[in-house]
Amino acid sequence: MPFATVGDLDIAYDIDGPDDAPAVLMINGLGADHSGWFLQAPVISQEFRTVTFDNRDVGLTGPGANPRTYGIPQFADDAAGLLDHLGIARAHIVGASMGGAIAQEFALSHPERTLSATIVCSWARTDPWLAELFGDWERIFAAQGQRAFARTSWLWVFTHRFYNAPGNLDTLIAGLDANPRPQTAEEFIRQSQAAISHDVLARLPEIACPVNIIAGEEDLLTPLRFSKEMAAAMPDARFTVMPEVGHGMFWETVDQFNEHVLSFLRSVA
Repeated sequence: MPFATVGDLDIAYDIDGPDDAPAVLMINGLGADHSGWFLQAPVISQEFRTVTFDNRDVGLTGPGANPRTYGIPQFADDAAGLLDHLGIARAHIVGASMGGAIAQEFALSHPERTLSATIVCSWARTDPWLAELFGDWERIFAAQGQRAFARTSWLWVFTHRFYNAPGNLDTLIAGLDANPRPQTAEEFIRQSQAAISHDVLARLPEIACPVNIIAGEEDLLTPLRFSKEMAAAMPDARFTVMPEVGHGMFWETVDQFNEHVLSFLRSVA
């Protein structure tokens, strides 16, 4: 993977698609690197210039030269710096889970650079329930390590249908074991604390670009109430609830999810 020097980071990224096509920046969530988009990026890059990357404190980007406490705005500024490095003035922003929180902050902090925002299985304000869940994950990661945390978190991300399909769990474990740079507990906790601090609900009406909200009907991690709350704050947003799917909709119902994203991007491109 190539790297872009942005502040104290060397951000690992991939870019694909037609050089003259509109850019789509895809942002992953808590503890996840760019590889989580492997079922989306090849499809979207047939029509758009697609950028995937590893956030601060995960994957090959890592903690940078100055590990420290930060919030969601730091993630958004890192993403803007990556676009600067690539010479991309404006982009469609697609974010899942914590990546959706980053997409919200990007649209608020860098409105002139945001062509649209697609917010997937995310939330606008961390409530006490979600903060307790993330805190519990921090304790599991610190006490038992990444593997135990991952297997716990997958139960919140995927529905029983995903586990019933032969090979899915084995694929997840194989991917975990093949990770060239596993996330450390310190890195995970910094990301988690940033996620816990997220609160832009009152500012959502300030987002001026087209917005696409996608939620899973059976999402346990970020229940449907969070997406409904965002949709109520942005009544002009497109709002889609995908049936019989949870937080990991982009792995469980790949074709349907990809079409929801692409149809919106086409409509605003």
